[in-house]
Amino acid sequence: MEFQRRNKSFDQSHMENATSPVIEFWERRVLRISSGIDEIGELHWDMALCLLLAWILCYFCIWKGVKSTGKVVYFTATFPYVMLIILLIRGITLPGASRGIQFYLYPDLGRLADPQVWMDAGTQIFFSYAICLGCLTALGSYNKYNNNCYKDCLALCFLNSGTSFVAGFAIFSILGFMSFEQNVPISEVAETGPGLAFIAYPRAVSMMPFSPLWACFFFIMIVLLGLDSQVVTS
Repeated sequence: MEFQRRNKSFDQSHMENATSPVIEFWERRVLRISSGIDEIGELHWDMALCLLLAWILCYFCIWKGVKSTGKVVYFTATFPYVMLIILLIRGITLPGASRGIQFYLYPDLGRLADPQVWMDAGTQIFFSYAICLGCLTALGSYNKYNNNCYKDCLALCFLNSGTSFVAGFAIFSILGFMSFEQNVPISEVAETGPGLAFIAYPRAVSMMPFSPLWACFFFIMIVLLGLDSQVVTS
């Protein structure tokens, strides 16, 4: 597949107005961001029906209790790892991926003096480990009385943080490719935040052979991840 890189002599006005199709779809079609907090917007029935469908799926996953949920998790917890490995392999084979990985592994240490960085990090840890939500306590109540809880805690910490670390390689390798393709710094490729994965991963999927098939697998993975999180909190 041939990759095209923007010419530096390209009209600056066009560069300022240029938007990646993935970013445009995410912000304008999915999120439908309004002009400001004063503009609430209207109810979108397609999104409301998708939300209803998601809750129906959650119900049928847990309606028979913990035993049926445990069987479902065998698939829903392993399939995302398979997709993550596939996206990682595709990401590191794209041109400009090394630029993104270098940006990921060598951050600006001066940002450590910014309190906002620590607030974002703390928020991510609390959300990732579901601290103070009661999920881990509820799940731990099903263990045997003599279960080694310290071993489980260490395994959870290493698996959770390790998954995030590996996922970072997949995301930033794709951001490096997008930076190479658009000829802009990586910090300007996409907005930071929870929506970053919905920008980077679909971009990698679109560059793969049989992209519609992989796109279906990717969004199935997103649904399964959401189900796992919601089933635990339910």
